[in-house]
Formats: sequence, C-alpha cells, structure tokens
Amino acid sequence: MLQEILLVDDASTREFLKAPLDEYISKLSVPVRTIRSPTRVGLIKARLLGARQAQGEILVFLDAHCECTLGWLESLVARVAEDRTRVVCPVIDIISDVTFAYVRSFELHWGAFNWELHFRWYTYGSSDAIVKRKDLTEPFKTPAMAGGLFAIDKAYFFHIGAYDEQMQVWGGENLELSFRVWQCGGSVEIAPCSHVAHLFRKASPYTFPGGVSEVLYGNLARVALVWMDEWGEFYFKFNPEAEKQRDKQQVHSRLELRKQLKCHSFKWYLTHVWPNHFLPMDDKFFGRIRHVATQKCIEKPLAKGSMNQASGPASLQSCTHVPILTQMFVMKLPTDLIATDESVCLDVPEVGNDISPRVRILACSGFERQRWTYDKENQELRHVESKLCLDLSPKQNMLVLNSCTGYPSQRWDFESVPWK
Repeated sequence: MLQEILLVDDASTREFLKAPLDEYISKLSVPVRTIRSPTRVGLIKARLLGARQAQGEILVFLDAHCECTLGWLESLVARVAEDRTRVVCPVIDIISDVTFAYVRSFELHWGAFNWELHFRWYTYGSSDAIVKRKDLTEPFKTPAMAGGLFAIDKAYFFHIGAYDEQMQVWGGENLELSFRVWQCGGSVEIAPCSHVAHLFRKASPYTFPGGVSEVLYGNLARVALVWMDEWGEFYFKFNPEAEKQRDKQQVHSRLELRKQLKCHSFKWYLTHVWPNHFLPMDDKFFGRIRHVATQKCIEKPLAKGSMNQASGPASLQSCTHVPILTQMFVMKLPTDLIATDESVCLDVPEVGNDISPRVRILACSGFERQRWTYDKENQELRHVESKLCLDLSPKQNMLVLNSCTGYPSQRWDFESVPWK
C-alpha cells in the first residue's frame, strides 16, 4: 500500500535536517526521499514540489508535526480507491505543544468557515442525521477541510488544478481546494476510523515574507474572487484587509479553470453542500436587531476557547455607525433560527417554569427552542416554543422572555443591511 514517503525541505536552516536527516532515513525499512528546495517557497509550493515527484497513484499530504495511529492509512486510501473524486481527511487529534501529550479529539465535527473566511470546526447537534447513523465507521461529508492532512488521487489532483500556485506561503489554500473540489464535481469527507494527531502551536515558528496581512488576505482575496460569486462581495465588504489586496490579484487563469471544469456556483455549494450554513441569502433577512426603546443592538459575545464559537448571555450594545459583524444576524422571516457568525444562534435553554428566562447565544442546534417568529407590524419577537416575547429586563442589560404585552421594552426593529 505504501509506495514511498517524501519529505520536502523548504530551505530549512536547522543543521539536523540536513546530513543527519539523510543518514537517518537511509537506514529506514521503507523508501524515503528528501526533496530540497534551494530557496524558501512556502507550504503551498513545497507541497507541489512533492506532489509532482510522487510515484504513487494516491497522494497523502501530512504536516511534518503529526503522529499517525495504527490503521490510519487504510481508511483514507480505500475511500479514494473506490471513487477518485473523493478527498478524504482523517479525524485530527491533538498533540500538546507544551507536554507532547496525545489528546483524542471529539469525532463528530465538521469543517467550514466563518464570515472572515477563517477555517472553523463545528459540532453536529443531536438532531443531525449523521449522529443517528447506524454505522459509526461510515465516512461523512464536510463542507471544508482543515487542509494539512488529506488523501487525494494524484491524477485527479492535477486534473482539477492542484493548488493555486499564485497563493503565497500558507493560508486559504484549504478553503480554495475545498470549494473547487465540491463545486467541480468531487466531494470532501472525514473518515472516522482514521486518526492522525497534529501539534497545534500557539504561534507560527516561521515568518511571512511581505507580512502576514498581505500573504493571508491576498490568498483569501483570491479564494473570494474565483469561487464565491456574490458572497465574495460580502467578504470584501466586511473585511477591509482583504479588500486592500483585491486589486493586486491576477485570477484570470483560475477563472478559466473554473469555466473549463464546468463548476457549480457558490450558491449551489451553500444550498447542496452546506444547507445549514449561516451566510446571508437573498431570501433571508441580514442586518441588525435594534431595540426600539433604547436604540441599542443585539450583539453576540466574544468567542472563548479553541472552538471559536461564542456562548453566553445575549446583550444590547450601542449600535455602531458602520455595521460590524458582531451585530449582524440572519433569519428567514417570519419564522426561523436567528443565526450569526460562527454558527451560533439566539437560544433559550431553560424555559420551564422560570420567571423571565434569560436569552443566550449558543451553538446552532436546530432545536425548537432556537426558533423565533417576528411580527413586523407589532415589532414583536416571539419565542416559538414558549410563546413568550423577547424583552429587555429593567434590572440589568439582560435579554429575557416575558409574556407578550406590547410594552415598549418588547419592541424590536429588524434593520436590513446590504450584504453585497
């Protein structure tokens, strides 16, 4: 099954990665080759160096700072061998960058991204069909991949355009490849029987020539310009750093590739690949929810922890003069979840017999307790499950549920903001 291992040296400066490494791999029982770049080219181009020289039919990309577990490879290769248009990823476990301890990851997570095009892991809710599947070993689809670890048919990889060679160093290449695979007829999935641990570092150990902003946002600008259609305009509108890089990008060849491969639109991707997404759509409200009496806006709390999903009490803050993402919400009027960036929703976890239960921001689950109805005429925002109305507590800056009375404290204005 294993043809060879290729190590790509992107102009390493550490002495032990030169002659000592060559001597070490010469004694291994499997074929190992080192490919050395004379100058630093960055992760994207370094991976292409290895891919072009690889002799096997299937490429398996790994970061160097990984530890593979027993049986990790078979689960990936088998799926690609069955269907060459599949891109298959392992479950990514964690290696501590302090103790090197191996920490098993939770398995039912899927990859996507937020409104700033940063990759994010999200969890499946208990109502999702994937949780209830009979065969827990069955791979499941993911809208996007983390990018560091995956298997792909070599011929298919180059057929669909490999990596975008005009991307610099690192960043955004995982989303670009994910969108391209999905929109051009392939699929991306996670194989739950394959576990590979990855060492996540708190800071980058290397530099970004030209600066992080120019490299990362230049790459993401390319992703938006080539693959995201009108949602690219949404990205540029709310991400000024990327907007600065927009006119610097030459994307004609990648647009021609998209045309040549007869790829689907980004709307198709959102509708068919990620139907429970939280991006704005033409048939949904997108904008601020303003409290009429105080003229303040609902704002989601800041995220804490590695999942980057905000959680905590929903609150009112002064509406900013220029709309900001933390005050933007999406809802299909009149009745739907009220979602915002990072796949979090307005939620009332403990209605029961509580007096004035508090409204919180929690991960979108699709549960009935996250469904709301907006009455535009009365400006009431009613909680579907409890039939109570969203209210501002007079004691503190707290959003709660109370019996619907029509009082001024229960009036809300859905203020649309153009998203493209």
